[in-house]
Amino acid sequence: MLNITRYYIKNDCLKPWVKFIWYLEAPDANICYKLLPTDCIDIILNLSGDISYEIDSKTNYAAPFHINGLRSRYSYIRQTGDIRVFGISFYPFGLYPFVNKSLACINDKIVDLFMLSTTLAQNLKLSVLNELITENIVDCIEKTLYLELEITESYINKARLIFDFLELDSDFTIQSFCSEHEVNVKTFTRNVKYYTGYTPKILHSIKRFQKTRNQLICQKPSQLLDLAYDNGFADQAHFTREFYKFSGTSPRAFRKEKSTVKENTEYTYR
Repeated sequence: MLNITRYYIKNDCLKPWVKFIWYLEAPDANICYKLLPTDCIDIILNLSGDISYEIDSKTNYAAPFHINGLRSRYSYIRQTGDIRVFGISFYPFGLYPFVNKSLACINDKIVDLFMLSTTLAQNLKLSVLNELITENIVDCIEKTLYLELEITESYINKARLIFDFLELDSDFTIQSFCSEHEVNVKTFTRNVKYYTGYTPKILHSIKRFQKTRNQLICQKPSQLLDLAYDNGFADQAHFTREFYKFSGTSPRAFRKEKSTVKENTEYTYR
């Protein structure tokens, strides 16, 4: 069982963009867990050993400082030996103001942070290597992010629109949302893909999958049909097909697997 500490964001300027900072330390570990689609973008700061990801049966060896972008399919993460890793979890639209580049190129990929933003990567490297105490490193990461943040009123408005869209229930259409907010559908779709990496439809499907996955793990509903209807699926077959597409297994089989990081981790909050 892994033990990950999640640190709440203290700086109010960062809270709209960064969900939390996390830390994992495990001596002589042997990790091989399934990673499921998520609406978080993670920057991984790996201070020991090697991390590899298996995606579509292909092994990808990650750079020490890398980005795990939004995912629409499952993969596996592997790491052995003494593990010491810091992570920064961003909202779907949250990484953009720190790199100011399109994120359409990082979805479903493991990307070297230095390739996307040399400045951010170098400054984060300094923040984790110049301190020894974990809490001090977390504070340094926050300070680095604050100094790298470049925000405009225009982007704040676009990000707020994406946030409102993701908060919608499943009973909606993109057309009706855009009409209500007086924005062109093509413009909104283009903006969402540029700032998050995915189209609005895929992004909302990932968020719905994440919700049903959490319900299967934490609430263990007795009737999958109820879970399907409660989350806006046409029927149980529709729910099963979409769940399989994202997870590689059926909802019933998923409840027996218990192979994901979330199911094999205890969280501490600070």
